[in-house]
Amino acid sequence: MKKLALLVFVIAFASMASAQTVKESMVNMGKQQLSGYLLDIPGADMKTVEAAFRDKLEKQYNLKASSESGFRAYLNQPFKPFGSANYDLYFTVSEHGKKKNKVSQLSLIVSSGNYNAITSSTDPTTADYVKVFLRDFTAYVQEYVAKQNISALESQLAKLKKEEKALNKDKNKMNKQMEKLNKSLDKNAKQLEEKGKEIDKLQKDIDSAKRQLN
Repeated sequence: MKKLALLVFVIAFASMASAQTVKESMVNMGKQQLSGYLLDIPGADMKTVEAAFRDKLEKQYNLKASSESGFRAYLNQPFKPFGSANYDLYFTVSEHGKKKNKVSQLSLIVSSGNYNAITSSTDPTTADYVKVFLRDFTAYVQEYVAKQNISALESQLAKLKKEEKALNKDKNKMNKQMEKLNKSLDKNAKQLEEKGKEIDKLQKDIDSAKRQLN
């Protein structure tokens, strides 16, 4: 059932990835508005989108994060997908749409420093690189979810194997206890048999002594 659900998710994401477009728009960051990029990612909740974007920037590209005005920020760092310069990146994830059809939206601001936002007007080449990167990110969310599912399943498997190992250890311990108990039972049975013979012999001696008195 889980495999079928994952397959449906992958197919749905693959079809959505090709259809996604990146919009340039003003983005509110604290008390100021800066030009940025918006990407809608249907089929994934805010938590998943944020975790996937952090994973890509921080693990794949080793960016160091901080926070600013509710945004996750990566300040004055090189980022090859956008070019050879150092950039300030700010992102946040929100959602919009009706309750049953919420859509996660990634907002990204790319600055050359001092909040000088990069746009198609100020730097068309870099702006195009940003859009390509964000469009590709939609597919990365799919990959991230698949990896998380695999990781969760592997964790479950490791837990089960650990529990199995503990049960086998308990089984071996109980088998040894049973073996020891069986030996004790055998010893006890032999002792009972010997005591029975001694009792029978003594009883015969008593009976013989009583007959001699008569």
